Amino acid sequence: MTMPTPYRPSEYPMAAQQAPVEGQIVPAADGPMVWAAQPGGGWVVTPRAAIPAHLLPPEPTPARDLTPQPLIDPRAQVLAAGGVGVGVAGWGLGQVLTAMAGMGAAAVGALALLILAVRMPAPGRRGTDGGGQQQPQQLGGDTYYVTNSTTVTNNVRPFGRATNNL
Repeated sequence: MTMPTPYRPSEYPMAAQQAPVEGQIVPAADGPMVWAAQPGGGWVVTPRAAIPAHLLPPEPTPARDLTPQPLIDPRAQVLAAGGVGVGVAGWGLGQVLTAMAGMGAAAVGALALLILAVRMPAPGRRGTDGGGQQQPQQLGGDTYYVTNSTTVTNNVRPFGRATNNL
């Protein structure tokens, strides 16, 4: 490969007419400048936009934020608390409904006992047919009492075997 020809002011007549530049020289291309390798060797300053993206050096990794983070996400805490609250409210509602059902069952039981008490015959009128004690029988001036007794014999053997004899 050949090297470029050196600058000769005689080839560029306008260059001889301009005054020399003083102060800082700013390149015509805007944006950052980078060092780029030349194909024949060496380095040259080139505008960053002129180099294809796959040839540019990678961007430096930004510094990490090392401040301590909460152990559990605050939004997840709110959602979990809402779920627990709904569960507790549902459990409490179940307790209230169960108590109401128990009160209803107790009221029905009390009503059944009241009806049985009203329909039961008075104690003075109870006889053997009414479920009371047997009255003594009187035969020829002597008084006889009728007594019923039942004997139950229960025999329990090993391995849970039991027999009842009446």
